[in-house]
Amino acid sequence: MRLTIGNEHFLCYITIVLYKKNRLEEKRNVDIKKKMFNFAAEKNRVMLIDNLKVVHALGDEVLFVDNLREVNNLASLRMEYNTVTYCRGGRILVEVGSDNQVKVNAGQVLLIPVGKLVQPMLISTDVDASALLISDRMLKSVLGTQINVWNRALYMKEIYVIENAGWLAGIEQYTHIILNNQQSPVLFREIMVSFLRTFMLLICEELLGHEAMSMVEDASSTHDKDLFNRFLQMLSEQQLKRQRVSFYADRLHITPKYLSSVSKKVSGKTPMRWITDSVMEDCYVLLRESDLTIKEISNRLGFPNSSFFGQYFREEAGMTPIAYRKEHKRML
Repeated sequence: MRLTIGNEHFLCYITIVLYKKNRLEEKRNVDIKKKMFNFAAEKNRVMLIDNLKVVHALGDEVLFVDNLREVNNLASLRMEYNTVTYCRGGRILVEVGSDNQVKVNAGQVLLIPVGKLVQPMLISTDVDASALLISDRMLKSVLGTQINVWNRALYMKEIYVIENAGWLAGIEQYTHIILNNQQSPVLFREIMVSFLRTFMLLICEELLGHEAMSMVEDASSTHDKDLFNRFLQMLSEQQLKRQRVSFYADRLHITPKYLSSVSKKVSGKTPMRWITDSVMEDCYVLLRESDLTIKEISNRLGFPNSSFFGQYFREEAGMTPIAYRKEHKRML
């Protein structure tokens, strides 16, 4: 039996199909952008950076962003990708963590690791910048044991800016050739992984040459570094970060005493110091970016009550949560 569709019904059918297709494509683009950044904002909703030209490569593990000039939302954000931003022209000013302002001028590269809280302060109107966003899993895959260099430089030494290296222009040209090729190579993934490994190893080489990296001799073993890296990753992924050291040690299948020893040896800081610093970053962004009450913030961060939260915050920040909010509150 043959089914016949009238012209009007056929046009209506085609319209519905095209509409659904467009909606699916729009949802896909939104999902890609949602995975780029996890913004801390009022009611913990996810806010998107609009108008970004995103080149989506290798699933959701690698993203290229090509027009940072169009960024018009300067809310605080916690990075879900390791980000390498090359500023060809203009200037960028961001606050990393709670009070570390980082200036990026033309010819410099901004590096931000996963889990870091970032507050864009200024993006000049003449900025010309592009960014590579790479997942933690992909970064560990391409760097191998050299991930220790990245973690030590970014988390411990807080080296967020490197000067324009001589190889950068060639790398950028190669990137455009690969991504702008209308017909992707058959071995596209293998080519991209090889490129990423070369690119990130060159960045690690630049980081190793930084003065701050040679100030203290690193005597920790590869096993200790790997264990510490796992602790940092677990901490960045944990929603309620204010936990005992034993909470993280148990999940790493080691004793709290051993985790403390490894953390001190690798980073010079105790696990509790890392935990507290991470908790305070969450405190700062919620006080600054949301309209949540002090009690609501206390509950969200897992404190037993607002009084305990206030005491905890004051000991670390030197002021009450209310005083901090009055001093730093952004206009929403």
